[in-house]
This record gives sequence, structure tokens and C-alpha cells, in this order.
Amino acid sequence: MPPILNWLASAVPGSSVPTSPLAAQLRDIHPGPPLQLASDPRLQGWWWLLIALLVGAMIILGGQSLLRYHRWRRQLDWQAPDLVPQLQDVLREAVLPRWPEAASLQGEPWLVFLDSLGLDALGGSRFRELAPHWSAWLYGGQSPDAQQRQALRRAYLAWGRHCICPPSWLLDLRTRWRRGRTRTSDAHAGREP
Repeated sequence: MPPILNWLASAVPGSSVPTSPLAAQLRDIHPGPPLQLASDPRLQGWWWLLIALLVGAMIILGGQSLLRYHRWRRQLDWQAPDLVPQLQDVLREAVLPRWPEAASLQGEPWLVFLDSLGLDALGGSRFRELAPHWSAWLYGGQSPDAQQRQALRRAYLAWGRHCICPPSWLLDLRTRWRRGRTRTSDAHAGREP
């Protein structure tokens, strides 16, 4: 061993200078983390793939929801003289495939049903407020004024956000949850469902 290495070995306490050429080659190799703590990179790859798929699904569902709402917004001519009959037809076409129990509803019960679907308590549609004028607009040949048209538009768009934008499976789940919650509250109140 060269004299300088002997001197370094004696000068630094606790240091061991490799004495053989094989030990000198292995000097830079350090042990890695314990095997129990090291995670498998393939497992991390699967987690990242799962996260990417979930984010992709959320982006696709969000895009579909925005497209449905965009079509919903453009469906009516808000300056047409027969706005309310058109609105009634569009709402019926949207409601009846998903909620066939609403087929027999007319007038104020129909508007109350729309508000119950539109989550009125959360700032949704407010068709019920327009009930006094609804039959005159629909059957009497009268037209709403500009302020009433704005109220109709707000109610229509709010209803669409809550009942057209979400996917149908989510709406079905929400409807079943509401029905179950209503039955539970009726049972607690002692009423027949």
C-alpha cells in the first residue's frame, strides 16, 4: 500500500482504506433501502395508470355534460311568440323518457314536479313561481313579457343544469335516493307511502 494511504488511514480515526484491489473496486457500492420499504416500480406504474384513467373518465364525462347543456341552451328561440308551448314540448320530451310517472301531470302539478327534479332548494328551477300565468300562456294565446321571458329562461337553464347535464345513470341514482329518503321520512312521520 502506498505510504500516503497508510498515513491517511492513521490520520482519520475509524476510516478503513481498502487494502486489496477488489476491495478498492467495491468501495463506491452502497446498499440500497431495505427491501421491505422499497416499493415496486411496477406497482407505482399501475397506480399512475389508474389515476390517469380516472382523470380521463372525468374529463370525458365533463365534456359530454357540457355538450348536453350547450345543446339544451340552444334548443329554444326565446323571442318566439309561441315560446311557452315550445318550452312545454321540450320539457316533456326531456322528462318523459326518464320519469314516465309525469305523463299525466298538467298545470301547477307539472310545474311542481319540474321544480322537485330541479333541486329548487339548492337554487334550481323556479317554474312554480310562474304557475299563475302558465295556462294563459299555454292555452290562452297570451305571451310572456320580457321580464317573464327572463324568468322562464332562468328556470329552464337551471332545470337543465340539474336534470340534463348529469348522465342518466346519475339521475336514476339520485331519483332512487330521493324516493328512499321520502319513504323513510314518511315512515318516521307515520304516513302511508
